[in-house]
Amino acid sequence: MKPLHALIATLALAGCATGPLSHTGTFLPPQHYAALEKAPLCCESARDISYLKLIPGAEQAAAITPESPVFQFDHQRAYFAAFELPAGARTLVVKTYPVNMLWNVSGHVLLPSIRFLDADYRPLVTESPDYIARNPPLIGRSWGEATIAIPAAARFFVLFEGNRLSYLAWRDSEQPGGLLYVRSGPTGELSVLVPNA
Repeated sequence: MKPLHALIATLALAGCATGPLSHTGTFLPPQHYAALEKAPLCCESARDISYLKLIPGAEQAAAITPESPVFQFDHQRAYFAAFELPAGARTLVVKTYPVNMLWNVSGHVLLPSIRFLDADYRPLVTESPDYIARNPPLIGRSWGEATIAIPAAARFFVLFEGNRLSYLAWRDSEQPGGLLYVRSGPTGELSVLVPNA
């Protein structure tokens, strides 16, 4: 039987995700890539995308799932989430949460790139940050976090699967090396925050 602290850590890492990202015991990215290839594009241009307006200091959750819209980012089709920046925003915090982890060491996590757009919806820069693994002090979900400087001309941004091949790793005493590695995929649970100035 697992020690109590190991069981609590497993449950904390698992979170309580349900729905299209949480078929326990299944590594979902292959299924989600297959769905992505068949999904129609949502929009002809970035101008046609629907952007959710962010409020400074308010963390906004987002789920990128096989039901999310699909767009062609350069040469890559991807599910995405899109946001409008508040005026004067200078810093963006992106968090990403591992999903499908309960009783399954083959869960996955979305390591999103961030494409910033100007007021005319033209791409300014696409950032592919390194996400740092964070663990709650006691009980709760672990997450990956990146803080990104917002270009001065940016008015919008889009999150979609990046080109990072790295894995996020969390402490886990049940694993031989003491770390639990989470593979990346095209879908996941995220949150974004523009801190108050």
